[in-house]
Amino acid sequence: MKARQLEIFHAVMRSGTITAAAEFLGISQPAVSKAVRAAERSLGFRLFRTVKGRLSPTPEAQRLLPDADRIMRELASFQRLTGEVRNGGAELLRVAASSALALTVMPAAVARFRKRHPQVQVFSHLAPARNIADAVIAREAEFGLTLSPEQAPGLSLRSLGTRDMICIVPLGHPLLAQPVVSPSDLLAYPLISFGSETYFGQLLDQAYEQDGVRRTVYLRVAMSIAAACHVQAGVGVAIVDDLIPRLGLAGIDWRPIRPTIRLPVTLVTDERQPVSRLATAFMRTVEAVLEDDEESGRPPRQAGRVKEGGGR
Repeated sequence: MKARQLEIFHAVMRSGTITAAAEFLGISQPAVSKAVRAAERSLGFRLFRTVKGRLSPTPEAQRLLPDADRIMRELASFQRLTGEVRNGGAELLRVAASSALALTVMPAAVARFRKRHPQVQVFSHLAPARNIADAVIAREAEFGLTLSPEQAPGLSLRSLGTRDMICIVPLGHPLLAQPVVSPSDLLAYPLISFGSETYFGQLLDQAYEQDGVRRTVYLRVAMSIAAACHVQAGVGVAIVDDLIPRLGLAGIDWRPIRPTIRLPVTLVTDERQPVSRLATAFMRTVEAVLEDDEESGRPPRQAGRVKEGGGR
């Protein structure tokens, strides 16, 4: 399959129809159909069939789709890179960070970094932890920051410190009468949490087992910030990283949880690619922000009335 045929195949698969694919690519419907037929001839098998008047991908086409997605992402990344090089893009830095790190540590690091490098453009990409490794491998980010490390071939992981997990609850919740809460204390309330297939979920399962109880999730989420928003709405309670209170969300408070659950702040880089001078400087800035945060202590609990607009 030629590159153009792959692009057209991918567009048809993702748009669902020849018409939509043609509109997306800016070409005629006959041109799309012709390219699909040519791809099928070169491959030796059908990619699409018409079922009850509708285009339907064959099982072979479905098997090709994940790799087609990957190749198209890498092509888009390459096109961005060539544009940056053409326009002097050595002064652009791309970083991928998960949930709370993207919303707390990254803003502080960018503000500090900009004072020394005002000419550098920083692209801060918030992504679920499971996508950080993919972004680094695809060169969509020069490095990643995550609290949920996932090892993959070609990646280098380095810990920059740790964060504790805490229990967040709505203001006025009965659990706030306790200085510390345990997993067994949470059994009476709907738990907003992560699936057991995730890094966070596995750590929580271990903590619950250590406390002699079983974790039952009422509402499953993929990011700590999503859990916090549901707690804010009164859906239930959650165990999240201790960066979340720094977001200043109105209507929530927190307590430490025992047994202690620690999360590694992990730097993710591609060991097959050299790290640029700018990326190295930004990494050092991130480390300095984390060190300063450690010295200043954890965020204080809310006290008194929460101000309008989310302030404390």
